[in-house]
Amino acid sequence: MTAGMLSGPAVPKTAQNVAQKLGAYGRLALTWAAAGALVLVIWVALYTLVIGRDRTVYDQDVYEGYRLVGAPGTTQLYTWEGYGVTSYGDNGLVVDKTLDPDVPRLLFLGDSYVEAKQVSDAKKFTEIVQDTWNAANPDHAVQTLNLGMAGQDIRTYLSFGRNMDREFAPSRVFVMLNQQDFLPLANAPDLLAQFQADPTTKLVKPEKLGGAQALISDTPVRQFFLRMLLQTDGFMAGSAETKAAQSELAGNTFDVLEGQEAAVVAQLSALRDIWGDRLVIVYNTYIPAFGKDAAPTYAPDTLMRAAQQLDIPLVNLYEPMLHAFQTQQPPRGFQNTTLGVGHFNEHGHQIIADQILAYLQQAGAGAPRPLEVTP
Repeated sequence: MTAGMLSGPAVPKTAQNVAQKLGAYGRLALTWAAAGALVLVIWVALYTLVIGRDRTVYDQDVYEGYRLVGAPGTTQLYTWEGYGVTSYGDNGLVVDKTLDPDVPRLLFLGDSYVEAKQVSDAKKFTEIVQDTWNAANPDHAVQTLNLGMAGQDIRTYLSFGRNMDREFAPSRVFVMLNQQDFLPLANAPDLLAQFQADPTTKLVKPEKLGGAQALISDTPVRQFFLRMLLQTDGFMAGSAETKAAQSELAGNTFDVLEGQEAAVVAQLSALRDIWGDRLVIVYNTYIPAFGKDAAPTYAPDTLMRAAQQLDIPLVNLYEPMLHAFQTQQPPRGFQNTTLGVGHFNEHGHQIIADQILAYLQQAGAGAPRPLEVTP
């Protein structure tokens, strides 16, 4: 018996070559897959550390354990609407600042219109107010503090207002409101009555995650892909539903508070009970149809009449915003959204800053208030 017979039938050279090539391609594919996975891990890590890292630091003296400013890792390059980079730092401030005890501090409260993720920190109206005022009044400088929190309303400002007043000791408090901000409490009169009877009542519930939910929420890879989705979604073809949602951000074309006068007065009174004559309302009014058929002046509505009744100063944004539309400079919307609706762009923030500066020039910034010394 020969050696060839013992080793079995010979494998054709062609088959051997194919097997070798397939093996080589397989090893190459595995190498590329491993390299690709490694590159992805490195990119996710760098992105999370440099751009998407969680800079949120909550001061429990202010928020009392309530998680109001989104999920962990919400600091992001925000291009779903605009290009801003927003981060929360000490005390939940949008723009990280060390409190200056020697100057009047102007506290700004509101929802996403004040938080303003859509523009860079330097372009937020709160920062424009500080920079412009201080350049013109170097001997009477001020410090602006932005506590805008997306999705919040009067319930949040009432729940934590006294904490904020103690923590920041503001000389003036500007609260940006629209009509919708009053509806949650207007539709829950028992809750409002409970707060009036006991101002320590918290009108907002804590947002807490379970163990598994927290683990998933904090996973860097998940946060990375969520941020990337947000950052690319704005450049995709918008659906009718998306445009409708953007339009809803702008507000109402009619007085939705009609018939709710008592509730509006009660809510404004509760705000004034916290800040007294330091309270100023910035009224975020809606301009319909790019201002084409809009009235030249804003007719007094329920909110305006209630503020006047309580002698609360009100900065109305209607006329300067209308003028911006009529001069083909829409103050809302970005190149990756429906122009004219949505949040304020850089031009809109400049308009708001100009109106607040005009108010400060007339009323003054107030005197510095002593900060509470923590032992």
